[in-house]
Amino acid sequence: MSLRTPLGNVLGLGSAKDGTGHFWGQRLSGTGLLILGLWFVYAILTIPGFAHADALNFIGAPLNGVLLLMLVVTMAYHSNLGVQVVIEDYVHGHGLKLASLVISRFAHTFLAVAAGYAIIRIGLGA
Repeated sequence: MSLRTPLGNVLGLGSAKDGTGHFWGQRLSGTGLLILGLWFVYAILTIPGFAHADALNFIGAPLNGVLLLMLVVTMAYHSNLGVQVVIEDYVHGHGLKLASLVISRFAHTFLAVAAGYAIIRIGLGA
């Protein structure tokens, strides 16, 4: 048992040196999502129909495929950062927090890779 106050326990330890990078990552990916999201809404509204063949033709166009891939990667990165903050703030058990962060990272990576694979496969016509 210590007689030191919580403030006394942390004085002199310095900062974690992680917050600034996380902050800028969220802001830049959010800006990218805004731009790519506006493109996506516009592109969806200009598709001639909503049949399966129309979607394949849309994704198969080189510019649309690249922008859609950028949207998926940016969305996965931004979502991962947001979920990480929620887990760090609201999960209090150390082991549960670590397990949640690892599962979240793997889930976001898996979904981004699966979506990227599907987009690339459609784009190559396979």
